[in-house]
Amino acid sequence: MQSVRADLARHCGGTPSTVQRMLIDRAAALTLRLHLMDRAAGQDGSMSERNAREYLAWHNSLVRTLARLGPVPKGAKAPDLASYIAGKSPAERAAA
Repeated sequence: MQSVRADLARHCGGTPSTVQRMLIDRAAALTLRLHLMDRAAGQDGSMSERNAREYLAWHNSLVRTLARLGPVPKGAKAPDLASYIAGKSPAERAAA
């Protein structure tokens, strides 16, 4: 959970707000629950219907929590047009 928290704090620019810290804590807890269920299911290759419903609920909660934090790291910028074109191969540039 510590590594998830640290990764998400970096994703938020290194100094998350109070709300971001709360979301990060929720995301870490949900991630742990999902990992534990993954490990349990991996041991016998199956999951009960109840566990499958819980797994999907926790997964969806994690996705929504991460979406609130934002998919793009704070401070990340999209490349400008010149950088984007420079990253293309000569064939790709010619086809454009």
